[in-house]
Amino acid sequence: MKISLEIVREVLKESLGFDSFVAGFITEVVEDSAIQTASINIEGRLAYNSGFVEKHITCKEDLFSLVFHELLHPMFCHFIYEDGELENIAADSIINAVISEVYTEYSRNGNLFRKFYPDRGLPGLLRPTSEMSRSKYSKVYERLYSQSDEHDSFTTGELIQTLKILTQSERLSTIVLIGSHSHDGNAAGQQAAFPNELLSKIAEDLKRSVAGKGGRHAGFSSELLDLFMEALKTHLSIKKVLLQKFLTKRKLDRFREYFRVQRVGVSPIPLYPSKRDLVLLASGFYPGYFHNHTSKPTIEEKGLAIYLDVSGSVNDYLPKIIGVLSKLKNSVTSLFLFSNIVVETTMEDLVKGKIRTSYGTDFNCIAHSIIERRFEKAIIISDGYADMSEELAKQLKTMGLITLTILFDGTTTCEDFAKFGDVVNLSDVCE
Repeated sequence: MKISLEIVREVLKESLGFDSFVAGFITEVVEDSAIQTASINIEGRLAYNSGFVEKHITCKEDLFSLVFHELLHPMFCHFIYEDGELENIAADSIINAVISEVYTEYSRNGNLFRKFYPDRGLPGLLRPTSEMSRSKYSKVYERLYSQSDEHDSFTTGELIQTLKILTQSERLSTIVLIGSHSHDGNAAGQQAAFPNELLSKIAEDLKRSVAGKGGRHAGFSSELLDLFMEALKTHLSIKKVLLQKFLTKRKLDRFREYFRVQRVGVSPIPLYPSKRDLVLLASGFYPGYFHNHTSKPTIEEKGLAIYLDVSGSVNDYLPKIIGVLSKLKNSVTSLFLFSNIVVETTMEDLVKGKIRTSYGTDFNCIAHSIIERRFEKAIIISDGYADMSEELAKQLKTMGLITLTILFDGTTTCEDFAKFGDVVNLSDVCE
Protein backbone atom coordinates (compact mmCIF):
# COMPACT_ATOMS: atom_id res chain seq x y z
CA MET A 1 0.00 0.00 0.00
CA LYS A 2 1.36 3.41 -0.97
CA ILE A 3 1.02 5.88 1.89
CA SER A 4 0.93 9.67 1.75
CA LEU A 5 0.04 12.57 4.03
CA GLU A 6 -3.45 12.71 2.53
CA ILE A 7 -4.08 9.00 3.13
CA VAL A 8 -2.72 9.12 6.71
CA ARG A 9 -4.96 12.06 7.59
CA GLU A 10 -7.96 10.38 5.98
CA VAL A 11 -7.42 7.22 8.06
CA LEU A 12 -7.09 9.22 11.30
CA LYS A 13 -10.19 11.33 10.58
CA GLU A 14 -12.23 8.19 9.96
CA SER A 15 -11.27 6.79 13.35
CA LEU A 16 -10.97 9.93 15.51
CA GLY A 17 -13.42 12.31 13.85
CA PHE A 18 -13.32 14.91 11.10
CA ASP A 19 -11.99 17.60 13.47
CA SER A 20 -9.28 15.32 14.88
CA PHE A 21 -6.27 17.17 16.26
CA VAL A 22 -4.05 14.15 15.68
CA ALA A 23 -4.88 14.13 11.95
CA GLY A 24 -3.72 17.74 11.71
CA PHE A 25 -0.68 17.02 13.87
CA ILE A 26 0.79 14.75 11.18
CA THR A 27 2.36 17.32 8.86
CA GLU A 28 4.73 15.25 6.71
CA VAL A 29 5.10 11.68 5.48
CA VAL A 30 8.53 10.64 4.18
CA GLU A 31 10.51 7.51 3.34
CA ASP A 32 13.56 6.87 5.51
CA SER A 33 15.68 3.75 4.98
CA ALA A 34 17.49 4.36 8.30
CA ILE A 35 14.28 3.44 10.17
CA GLN A 36 13.43 -0.23 10.53
CA THR A 37 9.64 0.22 10.47
CA ALA A 38 8.25 3.71 11.24
CA SER A 39 8.44 6.64 13.66
CA ILE A 40 6.70 9.94 14.45
CA ASN A 41 8.63 12.89 15.86
CA ILE A 42 7.63 16.00 17.77
CA GLU A 43 7.07 18.01 14.58
CA GLY A 44 4.49 15.50 13.33
CA ARG A 45 6.84 13.98 10.75
CA LEU A 46 5.92 10.37 10.00
CA ALA A 47 8.94 8.52 8.59
CA TYR A 48 8.68 4.96 7.32
CA ASN A 49 10.76 2.22 5.79
CA SER A 50 9.43 1.63 2.28
CA GLY A 51 10.35 -2.06 2.34
CA PHE A 52 8.42 -2.63 5.58
CA VAL A 53 5.39 -0.73 4.29
CA GLU A 54 5.31 -2.52 0.93
CA LYS A 55 5.42 -5.91 2.64
CA HIS A 56 3.21 -5.41 5.69
CA ILE A 57 0.89 -2.39 5.23
CA THR A 58 -1.70 -3.77 2.85
CA CYS A 59 -4.83 -1.88 3.92
CA LYS A 60 -6.02 1.23 5.78
CA GLU A 61 -6.48 -0.77 8.97
CA ASP A 62 -2.79 -1.72 8.94
CA LEU A 63 -1.82 1.91 8.45
CA PHE A 64 -4.05 2.94 11.36
CA SER A 65 -2.33 0.38 13.61
CA LEU A 66 1.12 1.55 12.57
CA VAL A 67 0.43 5.27 13.18
CA PHE A 68 -1.52 4.65 16.38
CA HIS A 69 1.20 2.42 17.76
CA GLU A 70 3.65 5.32 17.55
CA LEU A 71 1.23 7.81 19.15
CA LEU A 72 0.48 5.57 22.13
CA HIS A 73 4.08 5.21 23.32
CA PRO A 74 4.24 8.78 24.71
CA MET A 75 0.66 8.44 25.98
CA PHE A 76 1.75 5.55 28.22
CA CYS A 77 4.99 7.36 29.23
CA HIS A 78 6.94 4.27 28.11
CA PHE A 79 10.11 6.34 27.69
CA ILE A 80 10.57 6.27 31.50
CA TYR A 81 11.47 2.56 31.47
CA GLU A 82 14.93 1.17 30.80
CA ASP A 83 15.95 0.44 27.22
CA GLY A 84 15.79 -3.35 27.31
CA GLU A 85 14.16 -5.94 25.10
CA LEU A 86 11.68 -7.07 27.75
CA GLU A 87 10.76 -3.45 28.56
CA ASN A 88 10.02 -2.81 24.88
CA ILE A 89 8.08 -6.07 24.48
CA ALA A 90 5.93 -5.27 27.55
CA ALA A 91 5.21 -1.74 26.31
CA ASP A 92 4.33 -2.95 22.82
CA SER A 93 2.16 -5.79 24.16
CA ILE A 94 -0.06 -3.31 26.00
CA ILE A 95 -0.20 -0.87 23.08
CA ASN A 96 -1.00 -3.58 20.53
CA ALA A 97 -3.74 -4.96 22.79
CA VAL A 98 -5.32 -1.50 23.14
CA ILE A 99 -5.27 -0.99 19.36
CA SER A 100 -6.61 -4.50 18.64
CA GLU A 101 -9.31 -4.56 21.31
CA VAL A 102 -10.42 -0.96 21.84
CA TYR A 103 -10.07 0.08 18.18
CA THR A 104 -11.12 -3.29 16.75
CA GLU A 105 -12.97 -1.92 13.73
CA TYR A 106 -10.28 0.53 12.66
CA SER A 107 -7.43 -1.99 13.14
CA ARG A 108 -9.37 -5.01 11.81
CA ASN A 109 -8.76 -6.69 15.16
CA GLY A 110 -5.04 -5.98 15.05
CA ASN A 111 -4.60 -7.31 11.51
CA LEU A 112 -1.08 -5.88 11.23
CA PHE A 113 0.06 -7.51 14.47
CA ARG A 114 -1.50 -10.87 13.57
CA LYS A 115 0.42 -10.90 10.29
CA PHE A 116 3.70 -9.66 11.73
CA TYR A 117 4.10 -11.81 14.88
CA PRO A 118 3.85 -15.59 15.43
CA ASP A 119 0.97 -16.78 17.62
CA ARG A 120 3.03 -18.72 20.18
CA GLY A 121 5.64 -18.03 22.80
CA LEU A 122 6.80 -14.60 23.91
CA PRO A 123 6.01 -12.94 20.54
CA GLY A 124 2.43 -14.16 20.93
CA LEU A 125 1.88 -11.48 23.59
CA LEU A 126 2.26 -8.87 20.84
CA ARG A 127 -0.89 -9.85 18.94
CA PRO A 128 -4.52 -10.93 19.42
CA THR A 129 -5.85 -14.47 18.79
CA SER A 130 -2.60 -16.16 19.84
CA GLU A 131 -2.47 -19.82 20.85
CA MET A 132 -1.26 -19.45 24.43
CA SER A 133 -3.33 -22.02 26.34
CA ARG A 134 -0.33 -24.25 27.16
CA SER A 135 2.22 -21.48 27.36
CA LYS A 136 3.85 -20.15 30.52
CA TYR A 137 2.67 -16.75 29.26
CA SER A 138 -1.00 -17.79 29.21
CA LYS A 139 -1.97 -15.93 32.39
CA VAL A 140 -0.24 -12.78 31.18
CA TYR A 141 -2.05 -13.09 27.87
CA GLU A 142 -5.38 -13.42 29.66
CA ARG A 143 -4.71 -10.15 31.47
CA LEU A 144 -4.31 -8.46 28.09
CA TYR A 145 -7.17 -10.00 26.15
CA SER A 146 -9.65 -11.68 28.52
CA GLN A 147 -13.10 -10.09 28.72
CA SER A 148 -13.52 -11.34 32.28
CA ASP A 149 -13.93 -8.78 35.08
CA GLU A 150 -12.17 -11.09 37.57
CA HIS A 151 -8.66 -9.72 37.04
CA ASP A 152 -7.11 -6.88 38.98
CA SER A 153 -5.67 -3.93 37.07
CA PHE A 154 -2.00 -4.04 36.10
CA THR A 155 0.58 -1.62 34.78
CA THR A 156 3.41 -1.66 32.25
CA GLY A 157 5.91 -1.83 35.11
CA GLU A 158 4.20 -4.90 36.56
CA LEU A 159 4.16 -6.58 33.16
CA ILE A 160 7.90 -5.91 32.75
CA GLN A 161 8.65 -7.49 36.14
CA THR A 162 6.46 -10.49 35.31
CA LEU A 163 8.25 -11.10 32.01
CA LYS A 164 11.64 -10.86 33.72
CA ILE A 165 10.59 -13.64 36.10
CA LEU A 166 9.08 -15.84 33.37
CA THR A 167 12.08 -15.52 31.04
CA GLN A 168 14.95 -15.66 33.54
CA SER A 169 15.92 -19.22 32.52
CA GLU A 170 15.20 -18.68 28.84
CA ARG A 171 17.57 -17.58 26.11
CA LEU A 172 15.69 -14.90 24.23
CA SER A 173 15.85 -14.56 20.48
CA THR A 174 15.63 -11.05 19.08
CA ILE A 175 12.09 -9.97 18.25
CA VAL A 176 11.66 -7.25 15.64
CA LEU A 177 9.22 -4.71 17.04
CA ILE A 178 6.93 -2.41 15.10
CA GLY A 179 7.63 1.29 15.47
CA SER A 180 10.57 3.16 16.92
CA HIS A 181 12.35 2.13 20.10
CA SER A 182 15.23 3.71 21.96
CA HIS A 183 17.71 1.00 20.93
CA ASP A 184 17.33 2.12 17.30
CA GLY A 185 17.87 5.76 18.18
CA ASN A 186 14.31 6.96 18.02
CA ALA A 187 11.86 6.36 20.80
CA ALA A 188 13.37 7.58 24.00
CA GLY A 189 14.47 10.95 22.73
CA GLN A 190 11.39 11.65 20.67
CA GLN A 191 8.85 10.50 23.24
CA ALA A 192 10.49 12.32 26.10
CA ALA A 193 10.59 15.49 23.99
CA PHE A 194 6.85 15.57 23.33
CA PRO A 195 5.72 18.77 25.12
CA ASN A 196 2.91 18.57 27.66
CA GLU A 197 0.62 20.81 25.61
CA LEU A 198 0.91 18.46 22.64
CA LEU A 199 0.34 15.35 24.74
CA SER A 200 -2.74 16.97 26.31
CA LYS A 201 -4.29 17.67 22.90
CA ILE A 202 -3.57 14.14 21.67
CA ALA A 203 -5.02 12.71 24.91
CA GLU A 204 -8.22 14.77 24.48
CA ASP A 205 -8.60 13.40 20.94
CA LEU A 206 -8.16 9.80 22.09
CA LYS A 207 -10.42 10.18 25.11
CA ARG A 208 -13.18 11.51 22.87
CA SER A 209 -12.72 8.59 20.48
CA VAL A 210 -13.32 5.96 23.19
CA ALA A 211 -16.28 7.72 24.84
CA GLY A 212 -19.03 5.23 25.52
CA LYS A 213 -16.85 2.15 24.95
CA GLY A 214 -16.84 1.11 28.60
CA GLY A 215 -19.99 -0.98 28.67
CA ARG A 216 -19.89 -4.53 30.03
CA HIS A 217 -20.70 -5.91 26.57
CA ALA A 218 -18.30 -3.72 24.65
CA GLY A 219 -16.49 -6.82 23.39
CA PHE A 220 -13.09 -6.32 24.95
CA SER A 221 -11.33 -6.36 28.29
CA SER A 222 -12.73 -3.62 30.55
CA GLU A 223 -9.41 -3.82 32.38
CA LEU A 224 -7.63 -2.91 29.15
CA LEU A 225 -9.86 0.12 28.63
CA ASP A 226 -9.28 1.21 32.23
CA LEU A 227 -5.54 0.94 31.67
CA PHE A 228 -5.83 3.02 28.50
CA MET A 229 -7.95 5.69 30.18
CA GLU A 230 -5.54 5.92 33.12
CA ALA A 231 -2.70 6.49 30.65
CA LEU A 232 -4.65 9.30 29.01
CA LYS A 233 -5.41 10.94 32.35
CA THR A 234 -1.74 11.61 32.94
CA HIS A 235 -1.85 13.95 29.95
CA LEU A 236 -5.11 15.73 30.69
CA SER A 237 -4.90 19.15 32.29
CA ILE A 238 -6.54 20.08 35.58
CA LYS A 239 -9.30 22.52 34.72
CA LYS A 240 -7.87 26.02 35.08
CA VAL A 241 -11.35 27.55 35.38
CA LEU A 242 -12.01 25.50 38.52
CA LEU A 243 -8.60 26.23 40.02
CA GLN A 244 -9.02 30.00 39.51
CA LYS A 245 -11.57 29.91 42.34
CA PHE A 246 -8.90 28.71 44.77
CA LEU A 247 -6.19 31.27 44.12
CA THR A 248 -4.73 32.80 47.27
CA LYS A 249 -2.81 36.04 47.83
CA ARG A 250 -0.76 34.28 50.52
CA LYS A 251 1.25 32.29 47.96
CA LEU A 252 2.75 33.57 44.73
CA ASP A 253 2.95 31.47 41.60
CA ARG A 254 2.54 32.56 38.01
CA PHE A 255 -1.23 32.95 38.12
CA ARG A 256 -2.38 36.43 37.22
CA GLU A 257 -5.75 37.80 38.18
CA TYR A 258 -6.98 40.76 36.13
CA PHE A 259 -9.46 43.26 37.50
CA ARG A 260 -10.23 46.98 37.31
CA VAL A 261 -9.85 49.49 40.14
CA GLN A 262 -12.32 52.35 40.27
CA ARG A 263 -10.89 55.83 40.73
CA VAL A 264 -11.96 59.46 40.40
CA GLY A 265 -9.89 61.77 38.20
CA VAL A 266 -10.17 65.46 37.44
CA SER A 267 -10.27 66.53 33.79
CA PRO A 268 -11.53 69.51 31.73
CA ILE A 269 -13.24 66.95 29.46
CA PRO A 270 -16.40 65.16 30.68
CA LEU A 271 -15.37 61.58 29.96
CA TYR A 272 -17.34 59.83 32.73
CA PRO A 273 -18.77 62.78 34.73
CA SER A 274 -20.08 62.36 38.27
CA LYS A 275 -23.73 62.89 39.18
CA ARG A 276 -22.80 66.29 40.64
CA ASP A 277 -21.26 67.36 37.32
CA LEU A 278 -24.33 66.18 35.43
CA VAL A 279 -26.62 68.19 37.73
CA LEU A 280 -24.49 71.31 37.14
CA LEU A 281 -24.60 70.80 33.38
CA ALA A 282 -28.40 70.34 33.52
CA SER A 283 -28.73 73.65 35.38
CA GLY A 284 -26.74 75.45 32.69
CA PHE A 285 -23.47 75.69 34.64
CA TYR A 286 -20.36 74.37 32.89
CA PRO A 287 -17.74 73.26 35.44
CA GLY A 288 -14.14 74.16 34.66
CA TYR A 289 -13.12 70.60 35.63
CA PHE A 290 -15.09 67.38 35.70
CA HIS A 291 -14.80 64.59 38.26
CA ASN A 292 -14.56 61.59 35.96
CA HIS A 293 -15.17 58.09 37.38
CA THR A 294 -12.78 55.78 35.57
CA SER A 295 -11.39 52.29 36.09
CA LYS A 296 -7.77 51.26 35.79
CA PRO A 297 -6.79 47.72 34.71
CA THR A 298 -4.74 46.03 37.43
CA ILE A 299 -2.88 42.73 37.63
CA GLU A 300 -2.42 40.85 40.87
CA GLU A 301 -0.07 37.88 41.25
CA LYS A 302 -1.60 34.93 43.09
CA GLY A 303 -0.93 31.26 43.64
CA LEU A 304 -2.34 27.87 44.54
CA ALA A 305 -1.74 26.16 47.87
CA ILE A 306 -1.69 22.52 46.70
CA TYR A 307 -1.14 19.73 49.24
CA LEU A 308 -0.23 16.39 47.63
CA ASP A 309 -0.46 13.13 49.57
CA VAL A 310 2.86 11.23 49.31
CA SER A 311 2.24 8.66 52.04
CA GLY A 312 3.19 5.04 51.43
CA SER A 313 -0.34 4.02 50.43
CA VAL A 314 -0.38 6.28 47.35
CA ASN A 315 2.89 5.15 45.75
CA ASP A 316 1.14 3.29 42.93
CA TYR A 317 -0.86 6.38 41.97
CA LEU A 318 1.83 9.03 42.19
CA PRO A 319 3.06 8.69 38.58
CA LYS A 320 -0.46 9.33 37.29
CA ILE A 321 -1.03 12.27 39.62
CA ILE A 322 2.35 13.81 38.87
CA GLY A 323 1.58 13.44 35.18
CA VAL A 324 -1.61 15.46 35.63
CA LEU A 325 0.04 18.08 37.88
CA SER A 326 2.92 18.50 35.44
CA LYS A 327 0.49 20.32 33.12
CA LEU A 328 0.48 23.12 35.69
CA LYS A 329 4.25 23.53 35.82
CA ASN A 330 4.12 26.76 33.80
CA SER A 331 1.76 28.29 36.36
CA VAL A 332 2.56 26.64 39.70
CA THR A 333 6.13 27.06 40.94
CA SER A 334 5.86 25.04 44.16
CA LEU A 335 3.49 22.84 46.14
CA PHE A 336 3.38 21.01 49.47
CA LEU A 337 3.96 17.28 49.91
CA PHE A 338 2.39 15.75 53.00
CA SER A 339 2.64 12.47 54.88
CA ASN A 340 3.05 12.98 58.65
CA ILE A 341 4.97 16.15 57.78
CA VAL A 342 4.57 18.90 55.18
CA VAL A 343 7.47 19.64 52.86
CA GLU A 344 7.38 22.43 50.27
CA THR A 345 8.95 21.42 46.96
CA THR A 346 9.25 22.87 43.49
CA MET A 347 7.05 21.65 40.68
CA GLU A 348 10.24 20.99 38.72
CA ASP A 349 11.53 18.57 41.37
CA LEU A 350 8.16 16.86 41.64
CA VAL A 351 8.02 16.19 37.90
CA LYS A 352 11.52 14.68 38.19
CA GLY A 353 10.19 12.32 40.86
CA LYS A 354 12.04 13.85 43.82
CA ILE A 355 9.77 13.01 46.76
CA ARG A 356 10.28 13.46 50.52
CA THR A 357 7.95 11.44 52.72
CA SER A 358 7.69 9.88 56.18
CA TYR A 359 5.42 7.17 54.63
CA GLY A 360 2.76 7.68 57.33
CA THR A 361 -0.16 10.04 56.87
CA ASP A 362 -2.43 12.43 58.73
CA PHE A 363 -4.30 15.65 57.98
CA ASN A 364 -3.05 17.39 61.13
CA CYS A 365 0.18 18.38 59.40
CA ILE A 366 -1.85 20.06 56.63
CA ALA A 367 -3.89 21.96 59.21
CA HIS A 368 -0.74 23.21 60.98
CA SER A 369 0.74 24.30 57.65
CA ILE A 370 -2.41 26.17 56.60
CA ILE A 371 -2.68 27.92 59.97
CA GLU A 372 1.00 28.88 59.97
CA ARG A 373 0.84 30.30 56.44
CA ARG A 374 -2.64 31.80 56.96
CA PHE A 375 -3.98 30.34 53.72
CA GLU A 376 -7.63 31.20 53.16
CA LYS A 377 -7.94 28.60 50.37
CA ALA A 378 -6.22 25.28 49.66
CA ILE A 379 -6.37 22.25 47.38
CA ILE A 380 -5.80 18.78 48.86
CA ILE A 381 -5.00 15.79 46.61
CA SER A 382 -5.25 12.53 48.53
CA ASP A 383 -6.72 9.04 48.74
CA GLY A 384 -8.66 10.36 51.75
CA TYR A 385 -7.35 7.79 54.23
CA ALA A 386 -6.30 10.06 57.12
CA ASP A 387 -7.74 11.99 60.06
CA MET A 388 -7.66 15.47 61.58
CA SER A 389 -8.11 16.41 65.24
CA GLU A 390 -11.31 18.24 66.22
CA GLU A 391 -9.31 21.12 67.72
CA LEU A 392 -7.45 21.81 64.46
CA ALA A 393 -10.67 21.45 62.47
CA LYS A 394 -12.26 24.15 64.66
CA GLN A 395 -9.32 26.50 64.07
CA LEU A 396 -9.60 26.06 60.31
CA LYS A 397 -13.34 26.69 60.49
CA THR A 398 -12.74 29.88 62.48
CA MET A 399 -10.28 31.04 59.79
CA GLY A 400 -13.00 30.59 57.16
CA LEU A 401 -10.89 28.11 55.17
CA ILE A 402 -12.26 27.02 51.80
CA THR A 403 -10.85 23.83 50.24
CA LEU A 404 -11.14 21.70 47.14
CA THR A 405 -10.37 18.06 47.90
CA ILE A 406 -9.40 15.91 44.91
CA LEU A 407 -9.60 12.17 45.55
CA PHE A 408 -8.17 9.20 43.67
CA ASP A 409 -7.96 5.43 44.25
CA GLY A 410 -11.74 5.20 43.84
CA THR A 411 -12.44 7.02 47.12
CA THR A 412 -15.61 9.14 47.05
CA THR A 413 -15.74 10.78 50.47
CA CYS A 414 -13.41 12.65 52.81
CA GLU A 415 -15.32 13.75 55.90
CA ASP A 416 -12.45 15.77 57.38
CA PHE A 417 -12.30 18.18 54.46
CA ALA A 418 -15.90 17.90 53.21
CA LYS A 419 -16.86 20.49 55.88
CA PHE A 420 -14.55 23.05 54.19
CA GLY A 421 -15.58 22.68 50.56
CA ASP A 422 -16.19 20.43 47.57
CA VAL A 423 -14.83 16.88 47.36
CA VAL A 424 -14.36 15.63 43.79
CA ASN A 425 -12.67 12.79 41.94
CA LEU A 426 -9.47 13.36 39.96
CA SER A 427 -11.26 12.54 36.69
CA ASP A 428 -13.79 15.30 37.42
CA VAL A 429 -11.15 18.02 37.23
CA CYS A 430 -9.35 16.79 34.12
CA GLU A 431 -10.07 18.33 30.76
